Amino acid sequence: MTDFKLLRLSKPAEKDLRLIAAYTNREWGEVQKNKYLGIIQQSLKSLADLSVTGKLRNDIATDLYCYSIQKHLIFYRETEQELLVLRVLHERMGLNQHLLR
Repeated sequence: MTDFKLLRLSKPAEKDLRLIAAYTNREWGEVQKNKYLGIIQQSLKSLADLSVTGKLRNDIATDLYCYSIQKHLIFYRETEQELLVLRVLHERMGLNQHLLR
């Protein structure tokens, strides 16, 4: 058993992070943008390093996990070797609408 998993971002998750960066930069400036993206990046690393675990959300979709980081939710799935980040959504977004597209 390894102590970490390969971390992979889906295309929608990559887009989510770009939108989070643009919004944070526009509203609070570059310093805050870099700080917040660093917090998200550290959370993703902790998930991949198996040092934290999200909550199983079978109520939304089978084998879907969710991890909360400040105002955002990281949705992911795991295999034996990989952690696939599906979306990084604001807690106020309609989850079913964004996760199922």
